[in-house]
Amino acid sequence: MGSFSDLDKKLAENIYDHGSRLTDPSTDLPPRVKETVDLLMPFIQPEAREAVRLQILGIIHSRTHI
Repeated sequence: MGSFSDLDKKLAENIYDHGSRLTDPSTDLPPRVKETVDLLMPFIQPEAREAVRLQILGIIHSRTHI
């Protein structure tokens, strides 16, 4: 039982450490792109900013990695 517990712990740590690449579309975009998108945020309603930011970065990511 200890081996499965150790394996589960290692897998969870790996997902935690590297999972952002799967959930954050901006991880491999240049910092300048992220900065430019952030400049648009004052024009977005505060409660929608994070969702809109992720959508924009997702669109850019999908168009640059075809």
